[in-house]
Formats: sequence, structure tokens, C-alpha cells
Amino acid sequence: MRACLYCLLMGASLSAHATTPLTRSEEAVINFGFATQLGSGIYSVSGRTLQVYRLPFGYTLPAAEDARIRPRLTLPFTIGFVDFKPRDVVDSGLPEGLDTISFVPGIALDINVVKDWRLEPFAEAGIARDRENEIDQRVYSVGLRSYFDFNPGATDWQLYNELVHVVVEQRSFDRTDDFTRFRIGTTARRPFDTAGAGRRADFLAYGLVELFTDSPGGPAEGQELGDDSGAQYEFGITFGATEPLRLWKIKLPRIGFGYRMAEGLSVYRIVFGSPY
Repeated sequence: MRACLYCLLMGASLSAHATTPLTRSEEAVINFGFATQLGSGIYSVSGRTLQVYRLPFGYTLPAAEDARIRPRLTLPFTIGFVDFKPRDVVDSGLPEGLDTISFVPGIALDINVVKDWRLEPFAEAGIARDRENEIDQRVYSVGLRSYFDFNPGATDWQLYNELVHVVVEQRSFDRTDDFTRFRIGTTARRPFDTAGAGRRADFLAYGLVELFTDSPGGPAEGQELGDDSGAQYEFGITFGATEPLRLWKIKLPRIGFGYRMAEGLSVYRIVFGSPY
């Protein structure tokens, strides 16, 4: 089972115009800049492990009840721990601090095109920081999401598409990396008690396929994974309630787990909120 940190890019390649290869530390930092778009997971490279957790905070701005366009602030906060495993808590306790952090806020417009079909253009810009090496990155993304809902019975189905372009500027090393991703996914959401009423516990199963403009680059030495690694697949499940749970008026995210696979890639993900 091989989970590679450089596949935090999830299909992005290192910049083709670079005249010199990245060192392992430079590559690891570049890759972390993409974590806010690629989600939670446990990754490793060169014998080191990075745990990434993406917390999808956000706020929907006030709008009229019949408004067709609803603006929403996206406030994703991503944290990472290097070489930390849950079993280490027994021996050394909780980690003393965060090794990597990023905050990439943005704005999204929820546009109700027709009944059961929504479009969501969005743009985000922020910063990612490797605290261990005191290196900062600028992270930018722009894209479009599409949601189509249908309900043939007790199960709520949704078809999802997304096109996004992400850019990471590594100013300390005068490097820029980017990728474009097209994602196709579907979800099936169903309450455990289908005959009940009001708020009920439910589960959401999902599957997705992701395509990229470039195949992923290998380790710093320049190994290539091949053209077949451009597509990646994931399936998983999340748990929550038919009506969102709130703590002090803050909506709590759904929680679950997923498994991602591709040629030479195998990653387990912890999912907070939407699997997308």
C-alpha cells in the first residue's frame, strides 16, 4: 500500500519549465499548497508521514427567500502534522503544534438555474505555511461547480461536476506550480429511519472520478508514474443528519471516510463536510 505525499497534487505535475529538480523538502512544501483543494488524507514520502485535515468553514450571506443567486463566503482552514501517528499519543502525548497550516478564503455564487439544478462559480486566494521550515506560499483557485438533484424514492441522489484551476506560488524558491482538474461524482443520501419524521441520522455514499491536465511527477529524483495515473477514483461514506446539527448556531459538518486509488496511488481520506 503506497500513499505518496507528492500525490497531494492528485494528478498535478511539477512545473515543466523548472530548470532544476526540487529537493524533497521543497517538493513537500509545494504539494501542501494544494491540500486546501484536495482534502483530508494521510500521505507519505521518503519515509515521512503527513496527516492533512481540511476544515470547510463557510458563511452564506443573507438573501431574499426567492433569490436565484446566493453569495457564500468559503473559509477553508487546513492543518497538517508531519511524522505523527495516532498511536504516538500513548508514548508522547498530543503534538505540541501544527507543522503546516493554510487559510484560503473565497467567495462562491449559488445560482439556481432551474428546479433541482444549481451552478456555483467560485474564486479563492490565500496562504499556506510550512512552520517547520518557515516557508510561505500563495494559493489561488478559480472554478465552476454544477449540482443536479433528483429523488426517485427514499434516497436523495445528486450528480456533481467541477472544473477548477489551482496555482501555488513558492516565492522562497521562485517557483510556480498549477493544475486543472475536472471532477465527476455522484452521491446517494438516505436516512437510517426512512419512515420517521423530523431530524434523523442519515448516511451518504459517494463515488467520483477525477481527470487532470497532467500526470503526476514522481519524487525529487524525477521518476515518472506514467500517463495512466492522470485519472483517479474515490469512493466513501459520510454520516450526519437530515437537518444539520448546530453548535452555538454554527453548522457542524458531516464526518466520514473515503478511499482514493490510481496507478501507484492508494490514500485513505477523512472527510469533513461534503466529500467534494
